[in-house]
Amino acid sequence: MLDVGQFCFKNKKVLIRVDFNVPITATGLVTDDRRIRNSLPTIQKIIADGGIAILISHFGRPQNGYEARYSLSRLLPTIADLLQHPVVFMPSCIGLEVRESISALAPGTVVLLENVRFHPEETIDDANFAQALALLGDAYVNEAFGTIHRNHVSISLLPTYFKKRFAGYLLQQEIAAVNKLFLKEQSPTMAIMGGTKLVDKVKPIKGLMNYVDHILIGGGLVLPFYNAKQLTAPCHTSEQGAAEAIAVDLFKQFNKNIHCQLWLPVDVVYASEVNEQADGYLSALEALPCGSHVLDIGTATQVHFASLILQAKTILWAGPMGIFEWSKFSAGTTAIAHAVAKATENGAFSIIGGGDTAAAIATMGYAHNVSYISTGGGALLAYIAADRKLPSLAALAL
Repeated sequence: MLDVGQFCFKNKKVLIRVDFNVPITATGLVTDDRRIRNSLPTIQKIIADGGIAILISHFGRPQNGYEARYSLSRLLPTIADLLQHPVVFMPSCIGLEVRESISALAPGTVVLLENVRFHPEETIDDANFAQALALLGDAYVNEAFGTIHRNHVSISLLPTYFKKRFAGYLLQQEIAAVNKLFLKEQSPTMAIMGGTKLVDKVKPIKGLMNYVDHILIGGGLVLPFYNAKQLTAPCHTSEQGAAEAIAVDLFKQFNKNIHCQLWLPVDVVYASEVNEQADGYLSALEALPCGSHVLDIGTATQVHFASLILQAKTILWAGPMGIFEWSKFSAGTTAIAHAVAKATENGAFSIIGGGDTAAAIATMGYAHNVSYISTGGGALLAYIAADRKLPSLAALAL
């Protein structure tokens, strides 16, 4: 793929697929503007060259065409303020009126098109819609790492209509960061996997086990692994749940792979129900009472995992160790955040998956003590699961 920094965009109309799907309050306050801020260098490069930057993005999940709450016009003040540059808003993203309006603009202008998902064709690989978008510009830039796993028109089909198609600075940074795991530039390498659902992590775990030396398991992933190991235990029913079946398969994969070691907690904090007011109890994992809900990793595991993390030289953390938003069950995530920050201070390269993991490390006060925080947790895991082969990236190849 071509590097956006190696081309001059003077007098070019440039379609930039950004990911401005950011959280916003009912009053219009953007509560996390990282995706917008991290896209600014590419936008600034194009307008500094004397090109017109035409921003394409989705926002939310509209179902029936235009919905005011999903209009990108709501983000206009935030984008203009962060960019420190006026932004022209177009109330549509295709059509003759949009084309003529863009053609009349001066070089160095920034244009924000209306939400591309107001057109259902965006999500169904519609060639006519791709052609209508392509008529707006002379070149294409993908700067939307958070959506590279979506096989949508503006991500995977639209770039094929341009001879000049580029990877933006943010996309390049994201890929370079996660590729440190695949390339093993610094070893040992480690993945810390948590979160709520094993089904969301199974493919990335399978992908990672071929490249990393250690995988640590926490959060909602613990119980399926535990149950998979305890199939003959009295408290386990004869009917395996889907998560336990996934864990059984993963155990088999790990047994075949001698290069990657799986680490489960030795103790956990559990409760009888998933409730912020519930009492939490510490238990060895092997002694976990039947019907319990694992809500955090235990103190011995915190120490053990921290010692492993401090030995690693490349670290990916994707998913909290428990329900960190509840103070009773936040100690495990805090301990891991501290360990990752300490390892980074000692020279390790640390990658924080977006979403809940990014929120967790910010909450714990370590956002500035890690090497890289991804803008797209789901995209990052999809990239790993696909072994770096995604249609959106293939579409950027010339």
